[in-house]
Amino acid sequence: MKFSFGNSFKLDRSSSLVVLLGAHQPEKAVLETLSQNSDLIVREAFTTQGVLQNLSGAQLVILGDLISLGDVSSEVLQSTLDKSGIPVVSQEEFVKEPAEWLGRARLTSAKQVAFLPARQINMVNWSGGVGKTTLAMAICKRFVKNTGLPAALLELSMGGSALHARISPDLPEFFSIATHKSEPALWNGVSLFPMDGRTIAVLCPQGVLRENEDPQGVRDLLADIQRKHTLFVVDCFPGHPLFAEVSKNKPGQVNLVVTSPRDDALMQARRLMSEVSEPSHLVLNMTKSLADRTETGVSVVLPYNETWAQSSDPRLADPILELIYKGWKGKKKLSR
Repeated sequence: MKFSFGNSFKLDRSSSLVVLLGAHQPEKAVLETLSQNSDLIVREAFTTQGVLQNLSGAQLVILGDLISLGDVSSEVLQSTLDKSGIPVVSQEEFVKEPAEWLGRARLTSAKQVAFLPARQINMVNWSGGVGKTTLAMAICKRFVKNTGLPAALLELSMGGSALHARISPDLPEFFSIATHKSEPALWNGVSLFPMDGRTIAVLCPQGVLRENEDPQGVRDLLADIQRKHTLFVVDCFPGHPLFAEVSKNKPGQVNLVVTSPRDDALMQARRLMSEVSEPSHLVLNMTKSLADRTETGVSVVLPYNETWAQSSDPRLADPILELIYKGWKGKKKLSR
């Protein structure tokens, strides 16, 4: 919602400063201060979702108490604001030094931020070597770069950590994050949660996450990850003890069964497609020939390209993000 103060605004909006006032109950002093500046366009929002929807193009955010609404938690909003480059100030602090904050706004290099609903993508196959981790990394990297919204990547591996191998062996592991000894590492703005076989042996010594035993706060951490990130991608091995937990059917969840053209991988993928909950899609990755692409029931076909894989190329991510967010390629702010 946009509002103006009488005739105080210039008609030439291209040169105006855009201020977003996010408050359930805007303070009178803030409104009076803003009304005294003739070069402002003021947007108003009362909810966390409203702030995020109106954030694109804003150069200053003035925040008060908000109603938490829709797919946008307070944590997601705060994370988005932190990454946006847009100055954020409370109503009280703005009134104290309005000239200082409006000056900061004019110097801002704010990112364009899109509003998108929260989604969880489970990328699964029993077979290894089909490119799940590569695609998960590409999707998260592309999402953060093009939306400015927070994304997280959780790895459920029973063997060695592919994230440690691909990015750094020094990445904090899920166990140290769950026990509050470390914060998750950031890679291209993506929060990483690696989990290898050793970690799960400590968290679930009996090979299962018991309903009444959660000594390391595993469920709390999973809920916290979902609450703080708009996009939550899980690189899944279906035999992992946490797979049942993360694959519980919930709003906004999409299952992607990823396979290569290998016969064994395709067989496992077909089996999983009949087992995972809807919505689900079959992703045929690492194709090398026209013959590879003749499989039926495939939603996305991706080529084998080592250069794309090593760089997490957007061309690997965009077709999948189009499945998750219809119109992904058609939105100008998402095609930079």
